[in-house]
Amino acid sequence: MTLRLAVATEDFGQPLRQAIEQAAKNKVQGLRLNARTEVRAEDFSDTALRQLRHYVAEHQLKVAGLIYSSRHAIYEEQHLDQRLDGIRSALTLVRKLGTSELLVRIGRIPDPESGAPVVSPDRPKDDDVDSLRNPFSFAPASSTLRSSGASDAQKFQLLCDILNDLASYGSQFGAVLQLQFASFDVKRIQQLLSRISGGAVGIVFDPASCAMTGSSPVRVFRDIYNHVGYVRLRDAQKDVDGGGIEVPFGDGSVDWAELLPTIVDANLQTWVCVERTGGDQRSDDVRDAIKRIERLLPSPG
Repeated sequence: MTLRLAVATEDFGQPLRQAIEQAAKNKVQGLRLNARTEVRAEDFSDTALRQLRHYVAEHQLKVAGLIYSSRHAIYEEQHLDQRLDGIRSALTLVRKLGTSELLVRIGRIPDPESGAPVVSPDRPKDDDVDSLRNPFSFAPASSTLRSSGASDAQKFQLLCDILNDLASYGSQFGAVLQLQFASFDVKRIQQLLSRISGGAVGIVFDPASCAMTGSSPVRVFRDIYNHVGYVRLRDAQKDVDGGGIEVPFGDGSVDWAELLPTIVDANLQTWVCVERTGGDQRSDDVRDAIKRIERLLPSPG
């Protein structure tokens, strides 16, 4: 068993057609598209989507999922309804492009057992803001839930409601949400997954996120592998201030010689996307990473 490798078109820093051509020069089987910056539902008719899928196939590639990029956690108040509308639109695209995965950023999972904070007296009440009672939005009945004063328990409930709604919506189009987390708190992830019953979801495993937060990528993968539906191959190192930074493949703290065989042994039927989301030479870093992976995982036989 070998890895089903893909690359992200956005790492090549070129218009989509040229990025596809560049991706095809690497030893990969797929490429991941960005549903917010490259393939927007409002800009692509069904005919255009078929042409794009055909162009990808002409280069002996498959679409390896879409990502809906966002600067904020999925449940954050700022631009929430706009963000959810964008995700729903992206969910309608994946099957038309011959794939099923849509990666979405969850961010930090709130603590479902936290207590409620004190609400500022000048914070608007439901009676003061009509939009808070709009049954067609995710505005909750309480004015605290979509405010900076909401407790973690309230935010956790909102996150569960959102994911159940999106998972159910995606199932109508053959799409599966793949959840990206800011860190891998296994207990918290299990609590969240146990509350999602609206449709299928998967976990995006990202070794760089593990490294940045001081977790062992191998240990985390072994704990969650049965829920993993997508892998982002990135490297990173933790800095002295408690944060972290993504670095080129092999230059960080991820032990690839141990992690890659562990992923292979899990026999997952998922895409493994080689990425470089920062730096001045992203495409070169991706190409170098693919070559290094090939040396670490020689072909069988």
